[in-house]
Amino acid sequence: MRKIITFVLVVLSLLIFFPGAVLAGPEPPPINSRVAVLIDPGSGEIIYARNETERWAPASLTKIMTMYLAFEDLKKGKLSLQEAVKVSKNAWQTYGSRMYIEVDKEVTVADLLKGVSIVSGNDASVAVAERIGGSVEGFAQRMNQKAQELGMVGTNFVNPHGLPDPQHYTTGMDMAILAREYIKSFPQALEYHSSREFTFNNISQQNRNGLLKYPEIDGLKTGHVSGTYNLIATGKRDGYRLIAVVMGASDEPAREKDAMALLDFGFNNYTAYQVGEAGKNFGRIPVYKGKRKRVNAVLPSDLAATVLRNTEVKVWAELPEYLEAPVAKGQQVAQVVIEAGGEVKRYPLVAEEDVRRGNFLKVFFHSLILKLK
Repeated sequence: MRKIITFVLVVLSLLIFFPGAVLAGPEPPPINSRVAVLIDPGSGEIIYARNETERWAPASLTKIMTMYLAFEDLKKGKLSLQEAVKVSKNAWQTYGSRMYIEVDKEVTVADLLKGVSIVSGNDASVAVAERIGGSVEGFAQRMNQKAQELGMVGTNFVNPHGLPDPQHYTTGMDMAILAREYIKSFPQALEYHSSREFTFNNISQQNRNGLLKYPEIDGLKTGHVSGTYNLIATGKRDGYRLIAVVMGASDEPAREKDAMALLDFGFNNYTAYQVGEAGKNFGRIPVYKGKRKRVNAVLPSDLAATVLRNTEVKVWAELPEYLEAPVAKGQQVAQVVIEAGGEVKRYPLVAEEDVRRGNFLKVFFHSLILKLK
């Protein structure tokens, strides 16, 4: 039970900045879309947010989760890009944007994923869902399970493509979470999302993401249903990646304008400060009543902080005077502090190894010492 509690505390501490308060900083550009989020996926920090927890129809942004689960099965070896999937009547007759697969014909997983990501094929999405989940309903259950795992608390999926349904909804914050985890877990997916065109069955279609005309943009997904135009855009400038989420724009040009304005704002004003890689040691802490005298306080994972450009950055560790055994490996034992531009941020440091409780005499002796302290 103690290890479970420790693990939960560490996870909660890792989420201090995501999703959390919006960073203080320069005045953001005017944004007309109803929902907007700008996130640094490296640190998970939110640079800008507007109506980020408001329930909204994701439309084809849904397909990011469909792609996520497909890549997850590819990684596990449950699926292969060369595998041929037989198209069902249910997939073939799905309305809306289409890849134009044909009933009872076989299509490779690789082509289906291109159909989902590049031309936003609803028919391709159903074919993928049926292959992975056995049915659309079964796949939707898995979509929601993954959403819960990722902390998408304001989302519910009922289909793999985003066609309208009262019970199919999300939030801007949840889409930022999903996009971040998707790119982080499967960076190779951007090869699909950055493709400008896809030809299948002698039919050529353009990627609906108009921002791909800019060299720094390499994704991610558009969405449109009646009353809302959505876009998740991502790209790198000078090696620094950002993700912008806009939902509820009035039309395609409006969603592109807002998304690019957010990205430009982030690129022009912020950067990533690399604090260290997982396991970096920030000091040794004395341990009483244990079989070891000290334990290292280390980073639990790679850490990069979002800071304003051209500001001095100071980094130091706040270590306790001592700890008492037992101490579990991965338990938060200290904090690393980052000060930049007048803003102070704290991130957890964890124990590098277990420190078990010592024998009776050591515990008794150290208890006396601590009482004297």
